[in-house]
Amino acid sequence: MPKHTMRHLAPHTSTDPDTGARVTRLTPPDTTCHRNDFHQKCSTRDGSRLLFGGGFDHPLHWHDHLPDLRTHTALQLTEGAGENTFGGFLSPDDAQLFFVRAERSLVRLALDTLQETVVDTVPPGRVGYGTWVANSACTRMVGIEIAESDSFELDAWEKFAQMFDARPRCRLIGIDLATGARRVVLERQGWLGHPQFRPFDDRTAAYCHEGPGDRIDAPIWFIVDDGQHRRCGQVHAPGGHCTHEFWVPDGSAMVDVSLQHGEPGSPRRICWLDPVTLASTVLTTMPPCSHLMSNHDGSLLVGDGSGEGPQGDPHLHLFDLRPGAAQPQRRIARHDSSWRVHKGNRQVTHPHPSFTPDDRAVLFSSDRDGEPALYLAELPA
Repeated sequence: MPKHTMRHLAPHTSTDPDTGARVTRLTPPDTTCHRNDFHQKCSTRDGSRLLFGGGFDHPLHWHDHLPDLRTHTALQLTEGAGENTFGGFLSPDDAQLFFVRAERSLVRLALDTLQETVVDTVPPGRVGYGTWVANSACTRMVGIEIAESDSFELDAWEKFAQMFDARPRCRLIGIDLATGARRVVLERQGWLGHPQFRPFDDRTAAYCHEGPGDRIDAPIWFIVDDGQHRRCGQVHAPGGHCTHEFWVPDGSAMVDVSLQHGEPGSPRRICWLDPVTLASTVLTTMPPCSHLMSNHDGSLLVGDGSGEGPQGDPHLHLFDLRPGAAQPQRRIARHDSSWRVHKGNRQVTHPHPSFTPDDRAVLFSSDRDGEPALYLAELPA
C-alpha cells in the first residue's frame, strides 16, 4: 500500500504476571512491527504518536508508520524499497522524519504532506551503514560510510565477526542538513559504528570501533567534527568490554554497559563516562541486560534482560538513580522476546526499551505473541 494509507490498530492490554504492570500491545501479532533504535527520537513531544517500522504489505519490506495512540490508527509515511526503519527518527519539532533509503539516500519527509526531499546522497563506491544521528537542533548529522567492495549483508551473527575480520574501509562523515554540505571527519581501515552527536554540543561526536566485544581493545571514541582532537573514551580492561553506549539526552555524560568475559556470574556494571575528563564512574551493578537507555537527565535507566536458557533474563529492569530512591532496582515487566534472527534481521526481536516523554511508561519490541510487535509497559505513579 502507498504512503498516506491509514491503518486501524487493535491494542491489547494485559497484566504482567510477575509485577502486575499494565502492558499494552500496540501493533498486531501477525505482522512484523518494530521500534527504531533505542537512542533515536521515536515519540512526539506530547507522547501521543510513536514512530515504528511495519511490514504490512510485504514480509521483508518494512515502512515507517506513525500511530496515534488516541485514535488507534497508524499513518503509513513511506513506500520505498530498502528503508532503514531502525535508523529513522523524528525531528525535535515533530514536523519531520529523517531516514536512509537503500543505503544511499538520506531523506527528509514532512509529516504534514509526506513530501520527501533527498538531503544527501552517498557517493558511488560507498554505502551508508547503521544509524545516522542528528545534533540536538537537527541541523547537522553524523553517519558512517563503508566502501561498497567491503560491505555485505549482516543477516546472521556469524557475519558480525566476519565483518570485523574483514576490516572494511570506513569513514565517519558530517552533513549540514540545511545545505547538504558534507565532510569526512575520519577515515580508517577498520569497522566503525554508532556515530552520535553529543546533545547540545554541536562539535563533539562519539563513535565506536565495531565488532565482537571480546576482540576490541577500545570501543568508545570522541572526536571534534572537523576531525581534530580524537580521544579514546574507554579502554577495555583485560578480559572485559563495554557496549551499547549512549548519550544521556541532556548531554551530561555517556553511559555504557561494562562486563567481564569468562567469569560466570560476574556482574555487569552501568558506567557513567565524562566526555571532558574521560573519568568513568560505576553507578551500579545490573542483571544481564543488553541495551540501556535513560530519561532526559539520566536519573532513570531502563534495560532489557537478555540471554537464553536457564540463565536468561526475560524482564525489563528499572534503575532509579535518584538520591534516596525507595527501590533503586526493580523489574518493570516481562518482555519475553526471543532475541532470534528473524527474516534475516538481527535486530528486529531486540526489545530496545526507552522511556516515554513523561517517564510514565516504557516502549519496547517483542515477538512474544508471534511476530515482533510494539508494547508499552506502564510504570507506577
